[in-house]
This record gives sequence, C-alpha cells and structure tokens, in this order.
Amino acid sequence: MTAGFYAGIFAALGAHMPFWPMWLSDWGLADGEIGALMGAAVAARVAAGVLAPWFADVTGRRRTALALLGGLGIAVYLAHLGVGAVWALAALTLLASVALAGALPIGDALGAAAARLHGFSYARARSVGSAAFLLANVACGWAVAVWGVDAALWWIVASLALMTLFALNHPGGARDGLGRPRMTDALRLARRRPFLLAAAASALVQASHGPLYAYGSLHWRAQGVSEATIGGLWAVGVAFEVALMALIGGWIIARLGVWGAFALAAATACARWAAMALEPSLGWLWLWQASHALTFTPTHLAMIAFVSAAAPARLAASAQGLIGAGLGGVAMAAATFGAAAVYPAAGAAMFWLGLGLAALGLLAALGLRRGWDGGALAT
Repeated sequence: MTAGFYAGIFAALGAHMPFWPMWLSDWGLADGEIGALMGAAVAARVAAGVLAPWFADVTGRRRTALALLGGLGIAVYLAHLGVGAVWALAALTLLASVALAGALPIGDALGAAAARLHGFSYARARSVGSAAFLLANVACGWAVAVWGVDAALWWIVASLALMTLFALNHPGGARDGLGRPRMTDALRLARRRPFLLAAAASALVQASHGPLYAYGSLHWRAQGVSEATIGGLWAVGVAFEVALMALIGGWIIARLGVWGAFALAAATACARWAAMALEPSLGWLWLWQASHALTFTPTHLAMIAFVSAAAPARLAASAQGLIGAGLGGVAMAAATFGAAAVYPAAGAAMFWLGLGLAALGLLAALGLRRGWDGGALAT
C-alpha cells in the first residue's frame, strides 16, 4: 500500500513537472505568463505543504486528508478541460499545486509510520515512487508525442486516482487519533535547536539543486548537448537514485545515522556543484549526474529518519511539512531566484551558489551531530 501510494503521486508529478508548462502554452499563455504562474505556484506549495499536514495532524485523520487532497487534484485537473478565462486557469493551476504539495508530506509521515509499524524498509517503498517518476517522464512523453499534450492531463488524473485509492487504505494510518496537537505544539517543536539544525541541513542541501533544476537543461543545450542527451542526463540521476534507495537506503541510515547521511549528501553536493561550475566534459557530466543519488537520497532519508525519531507521533505530518515544504520550499525558491539573477550574466557560475548552500548544509549537519542525542524532542 505504501509503495502504491508513492507510485501514484510520483507518476502524477513525473507528468506534471515536465509537461504542464507545455499544456499551459498550448492553452494560450505566453512564456512570461507561464513563468509568473509557476512562481505563484511555488508560494502556494509552501503554504499548502505546511498547513495541510498540520490540519491532518489536528484532525487525526491523515488518510482522510490525503484522500481529500487526491480528490481535489482530480477535480481540479479535469476542470482545466473546460476553462476559458486566464484568471480561472491561474486559480485551477494554483489549486493543483496545493493538492500535490499538501499530499506529499502527509504521505511521507504515513510511510514512515507504516514502515515502523509493519517492519518493512521505507527506503525500498519510497524507491517505487522514484521509479514511477522516471517511468512517467518516458511514457507520458511518448503519449504526448502521439496524442497531444492533453495526454499529460489524463495521465495525471489516472495517477491521482491510484494515489487516492491507496491513501484510503494506507497502513501508516492504522493508528490515527494519537492526540490532537495544537499549533503551539508545532511551533514549540520548530523552535528546538536540533529541529532547526536538521531542517536547515535538509533544506540547504536540497535547495543547492535549485540552479540545476532551473537552468541545467538550458545550460547544457547552450554547450551543444542534444535534447536527447539532456533527457538521458536527467534520467541517469533518477535511475541511480532508485537503485541506491532500493538497495542500500536503509543501510545508509543504519550505518551513518541521521547527521552522517546529511553530511554525506552535503559533502558530495559540494564536489558536484564545484565540478559543474567548471563546466566538465560530457563524459564527466554523466558521472556528476549519477552522483544525484548521493546528493538527494541520503538527504531525504535522513529527514524521514529524523522526524520519525525526534517528532512526537501526533506531529509527524506537521514536522514533515515544516521541514520539506516550509523551510525547504523557501530555500528552494531563494536558490531558484538566485540562479535567475546569476545565470544570464555568468552561466555556469550559478553552480557556485549551489556549492555555498551545500557547504552551509554540511555545517548544519555537523551541528546536529553535537546538538542531538538521537531521542525524541519535548514539545
């Protein structure tokens, strides 16, 4: 059930991220309008990623909240088929971002709870999501080429229906009703030094990817790399991510601990972005893209492990939202805007911004080593 949930939501994300801007363009939006709408969607994702998990914790019905978000997403995407005004299109696209962003931290909290309750590997279940994302990139791209960009919309709707089905029966929600937290409980948790250090380590290392996500493809194309090769460069990173998460994801946390996993990801990210800033040859570029497995996967698994160990069970979804969508979303937005300021004038120098963020993330990880004993935090 946990793997099925991740398959559904990441199949939707794997179609939304690359193909939704194309759908908006075919509808009639100009490039500048699409950019403005995507920027507004970032703010919507941050708000939804914090508030929706908190609501799920307060009500004690995380599975229900997850299913409602899935239903909202299905309804909103279908409503795009009949939209005729720009303001309505913008509202629907923002609501779609709310549904997707709100669902993921709740699903992560349920996934960690299910792994703990039923004794399976969270990393392996989560790797199914990464594999579904990669499959969606390829299969939905083929569908769009054959049937047009509306195929992406129907792919997303079908994927969200799958997600909703598994959400209603998610094994991580078997013990809903652990006590109703107050907003002050979540704020008290967020002020604890170990929580701030873990949140900073996660947010900074993940945000260090921002310049690559925003301008990597454009930069490589400007260097003469073909579109097909660019697609392969993105795919190899996700493929190695899937393999690492499925094969040794659990071992990384067991062997290195939370702070060690954060530190591994941050140190690798420092090396990766330094190499990218020096514009490596295509052969080396494949290697550095494969290192995505070490810059993303340990960071994500460390965040899940930290919340599972440090946050009270009644605040698990709220904690995931505060770290991933809250501080993480703000940091990613800042990194993206920073890259937008640097890239037009200095090109690959934007990757030095990523290195700086990763270095700060490494410092936060080292601080967590000294500042957290591995136990639960009082709220």
